[in-house]
Amino acid sequence: MNNLFGKIWWEDLNGPRRFLVEAAEKLSGGQSVILSLPERVPWLDTMRDVLEKLLRKGTQTINVVDAEDISSEPQEYVLEEFCANKDGFRPYSKKAYAKFLAESTGITLNDSCIWIRNATPAQVDKWFAFIADYQKFLAGKRGGVFLLETNGKTDNKFGVEILSYDDKISGYDSFAFNIFAAADFANENHLMKQYLAELVSALTGGDVEFGAACIERSDDFLKTPGATFDNILREGKFTSKKTFDDINQAIWMTQLKLIFPLVETFRRNFIKQYEQQIKDALPYSSVPEEVEVGQLYGLFNQRRWLINEADNDDLEFYREVRNKLAHLTPLTFDVLQKVFEKNSRR
Repeated sequence: MNNLFGKIWWEDLNGPRRFLVEAAEKLSGGQSVILSLPERVPWLDTMRDVLEKLLRKGTQTINVVDAEDISSEPQEYVLEEFCANKDGFRPYSKKAYAKFLAESTGITLNDSCIWIRNATPAQVDKWFAFIADYQKFLAGKRGGVFLLETNGKTDNKFGVEILSYDDKISGYDSFAFNIFAAADFANENHLMKQYLAELVSALTGGDVEFGAACIERSDDFLKTPGATFDNILREGKFTSKKTFDDINQAIWMTQLKLIFPLVETFRRNFIKQYEQQIKDALPYSSVPEEVEVGQLYGLFNQRRWLINEADNDDLEFYREVRNKLAHLTPLTFDVLQKVFEKNSRR
């Protein structure tokens, strides 16, 4: 299931997909790229798989390098692994390596994309400095390219393109993911799926992996969102500062957002159907269109013969729904389900 969620995030959502496509296009065009990533990247393995597929459409040979396994300096490693002809090279400085490699022809580096992963902060600084020097000495010529994964903000350096996850991927992408995931993995009508996505978004704050964990347990989450949210937190993979009151507030706000318009739709339709009876029962100066659900209930409660039984039941039901939400009381799952079933086709 995690792989399916990861594919939705990295292949189907515009922001994450475009982030990787842009990186691949720049690398294929001869630019080195720094990927500035958050501390915890959603479905990192899937991100790397998707990016690698995009890169394989280009002409460069992809070489994945685990920086943690390299004991030498970046410039020494690249010279040793990607430059067979070292004749005439004199390592008088770190920049000398970059200059020699940039001016060399017929070496493996020139047709390579070197992808550096898992670098420590100190290694990131060294790789970044070397890549910037190498790009500078290329002076516009075609050569090898580097893809360096980093965590956090990175200052720009000559000739190196920085693509920031935080700049390219927005909160809207997180919400869109929850909509996509709820549509694909929840077995409810479309309004309940929308409610699920909205509530997950309110509680998980843009953490799409956390959101996926909630959606994966949609049956429990919809019936007991607070308890299910806490159970997921107790498993230790995710963190949240939300209190019990915060969770209840999010549930109430989400219900208010989605259900009040449905109550209003019922009210308007009811008034259209019983407009004449309402006019007859109201004071002369009142307008039927302005009568609220509670007032309608009061008008018809003693005049049940004026409406059919089903409409009377609906009027009483929607009155109770509106009153609960108006008094800050979240609806139970059964009531929520009844509201959505009355207003939705599966």
